[in-house]
Amino acid sequence: MIHEFLSDPNWLSPQIDYLLWLQNIREHLGPVFDNIFLHITMFGEILIPTLVISIIYWCIDAEAGLYLFGLNSLGLLFMQLFKTSACVYRPWILSDKIKPVASALAMAHGYSFPSGHCMISATSWGGVAFLLRKRKIFATLIVLLILTIAFSRTYLGVHTPQDIVIGLLSGLIFVFVMYYVLKWCKKDKNRYLYLLGIFDLAILATVLYVIFKSYPLDYVNGKLLVNPYHARYVAILFCGWVMGLINGVLLCKRFFPFDAKSGSIKVRIIRGIIGACIFICVFHPVNNYFIIHESRFRIGLPSMFAVGFFITAIYPLIFSKVEKLLKCK
Repeated sequence: MIHEFLSDPNWLSPQIDYLLWLQNIREHLGPVFDNIFLHITMFGEILIPTLVISIIYWCIDAEAGLYLFGLNSLGLLFMQLFKTSACVYRPWILSDKIKPVASALAMAHGYSFPSGHCMISATSWGGVAFLLRKRKIFATLIVLLILTIAFSRTYLGVHTPQDIVIGLLSGLIFVFVMYYVLKWCKKDKNRYLYLLGIFDLAILATVLYVIFKSYPLDYVNGKLLVNPYHARYVAILFCGWVMGLINGVLLCKRFFPFDAKSGSIKVRIIRGIIGACIFICVFHPVNNYFIIHESRFRIGLPSMFAVGFFITAIYPLIFSKVEKLLKCK
């Protein structure tokens, strides 16, 4: 039902026309603007937002980091649920007139609706903007970044307007939902465990759903338009990543809360640099390896869980113990 509605030619026609208009502009402007928007769109991928949230969590404000990780986890979970439910094809599949920027295709695999970049941007950068809402200049700049990332997805020809609009609106809703959920949790520390149980059940339900649901199998000239089994595999990997993040951050909050503001500025900078180096050196190769190698699924899921759990629980526990041992101030 959702797939048929969102893929209806009459509904998509003005959206395709808009993408063709942008494509015409892109062809006249040349590759310079392509490169600009390719760099901007990177701020909507998992690596940069997660790195920023991690540094906030480790070095600036653990409560803010808890909110942002919870918000980001909620967005990622629903993103995979929406994508595998709607099963909407990418613009160049919907219309052979669409010619996306080739360099943007590496991060534009699987189904199209909603835009993962937009949902990640809205839940990550949108959460930061919400926390900085009293500092209007900074909040406004972050909102402009989110909107620019959203525009970049259509400019590069990898998403339709419906993809980015729903991605942004969903993320905006989650910004407020997570704020009030954590406000409720603060009244009783055991409520963090209730929230964790709800998250884990939701993740398990999502995994079972994407495994057992049916997917469209459409062929053109004997070639499958979108491999639903790969899309399902990627969704399950992300569920492992989300489970690692949310279990780590909520268990850490409940059983061994730490103070991100402890230690001197120098100590906190060193803490952030070490953590960032570990994250970049581990997450990027692990993520890329398992997305490509579907046959490694049995170790891919726990590996993604382990990386997420390390970021939100193990590393804070390590630096808290080490700094206490060394009497860092």
